[in-house]
Amino acid sequence: MTDQFEMFDDPYKMLILLATLVAEHNNEELDYNQVPAFENETFLLKHELFVYKKENVEISWYRFLGRDISCTKDLTRKEYNKMFVDCMASLYGVN
Repeated sequence: MTDQFEMFDDPYKMLILLATLVAEHNNEELDYNQVPAFENETFLLKHELFVYKKENVEISWYRFLGRDISCTKDLTRKEYNKMFVDCMASLYGVN
């Protein structure tokens, strides 16, 4: 079994922001029970799972976004911020 590290305040907010941007990209509203699916070379987002492909980081939750949220790696706040900024940039094709 993979070690799980509990996530706290800021990373969760960044995940919500990314999910909101993906929903807008898909012309949808964010539904915490059914997160919009999206995949590109940088990240994957789907129901109960986010994967940052560049560092093989997985964030999961139970049933709705924000419930029992956990991550496969123990990252610093700076590392989470860098990861999510990279994902947001990739969503809009910014290098």
